[in-house]
Amino acid sequence: MKSIFLFALLLLCSCAVAPPPPQYIVRPTGRTPQERMQSVLTQCQGEAAATPQSLYIYGGLIGLAGTLAARSVQDNAVVSACMARNGYPKRTY
Repeated sequence: MKSIFLFALLLLCSCAVAPPPPQYIVRPTGRTPQERMQSVLTQCQGEAAATPQSLYIYGGLIGLAGTLAARSVQDNAVVSACMARNGYPKRTY
């Protein structure tokens, strides 16, 4: 009888100490914040890809490398602005 009591006590204590499952806020759209952020990031990357390039650098391979670097900076700026517009400050995505 004593062992059953100890077993039941141990079982109840272990349930009380177990961490709760992670809680996610589900928005009316049915998405969790992480899914929404990923969706907005994908949308912003598409917006950046659709933006016309503003700077072309001529001059062979150096010009090509410079143009690619300028395009990368422009894409990052467009994505950052779009994410900020949707409520996600820089360095949170």
